[in-house]
Amino acid sequence: MTLTQIALQNLRRRFGKTIFLILTFLLVVGTITTLNIVSSNMKQDLQQSLSQYGANIMITPKSEHLSLSYGGLAVSGVDYEVKNLEAGMIEKLEQVVAPGDVLAPKIIGSAKGNEKTFLIVGVDFAKELQMKPWWKIEGQVPKAQEVVVGFSLATENNFKIGDSLNIGNLKLKVSGVMQETGGSEDNAVFTDFQLARDLTGIQSEWSMIELNVAELQKILPLITENLPEANIASVSQLVQSAQENVDRFADFSVSISIALVVIGVFVIVSALAGNVNDRVRELGILRAIGFRQSHVLSLLGREALILSFVGSLLGYLLGILLPFALGPLLFQKTIPLEAHVLLGALCIFGAMINGLIAMIYPAWRVTKLDPQEALRFM
Repeated sequence: MTLTQIALQNLRRRFGKTIFLILTFLLVVGTITTLNIVSSNMKQDLQQSLSQYGANIMITPKSEHLSLSYGGLAVSGVDYEVKNLEAGMIEKLEQVVAPGDVLAPKIIGSAKGNEKTFLIVGVDFAKELQMKPWWKIEGQVPKAQEVVVGFSLATENNFKIGDSLNIGNLKLKVSGVMQETGGSEDNAVFTDFQLARDLTGIQSEWSMIELNVAELQKILPLITENLPEANIASVSQLVQSAQENVDRFADFSVSISIALVVIGVFVIVSALAGNVNDRVRELGILRAIGFRQSHVLSLLGREALILSFVGSLLGYLLGILLPFALGPLLFQKTIPLEAHVLLGALCIFGAMINGLIAMIYPAWRVTKLDPQEALRFM
């Protein structure tokens, strides 16, 4: 009979203590795995949200705001002296951004048609489509005297590709319809800069400038320094609250994981030490009948490895199932069921190392056993 077979039989004979130790490993590894998967998924969701913004820096005009209150009650204020961005701002930005960065200015205004007022947005379609891959145009990018209409505007007014759209004194051809985005684009009329200036009366200024830069932390201070006359916001600022929540949950996960590891080691050390105390006679007899210290140590080590492997494997499986099952209830989203092989390997390997570490003290006690003392139990 091999030492491994002896270890398995010992674990079967002490079924209650074996289950207790397995459950300890299962609880620790399962909780750590669950927290890490949820934390990782939250970070991925945040990164996906950031990428969906397209632009990570937005430059808008500064405006003076007057807050109003009557009888101590605050009411809506008014904006006054709202100015567009100067034409020369583009040249300033081109000196700061890197060659691969995308700079997309916009002209935003209104123009009257025969029966309604339209929101006009003048853009550089090549740069906008590069920055916003979710923009899908059914038809084609407009040429001179052509426009693209948003999904909701086209649906409400039954605009189709090839129709004519009367805005101001111009008769414009609808060259495309933008697919639904769920944003303000759905109600806008898009065209090139020159036609937008003709329709809105904005001659040389810009209404807004969006940028997508690779090195946000490096470029943002330079833009802020060079454009003191504009409002500059980054996506990182817009989602700062969400980032802080994700970071707090990640820190919480790490703290709980460390606490569980420490508590688990103490519980396992106590359980293994008690196990050795209960088996003093048995281990002493093994020594008396010829088992060397290395054999007894190897036997205890195999038991610890078997317990930690089985418990951590079950805990890992539970840890990847819990987020999938509880995600819709706790986070209102489905967390995908994935293997997370690296996380599982680290958890199982770490649990086995902890099992061996926890066995050090009981093993040290085994080395102090006197085989002659155990002969009276034979």
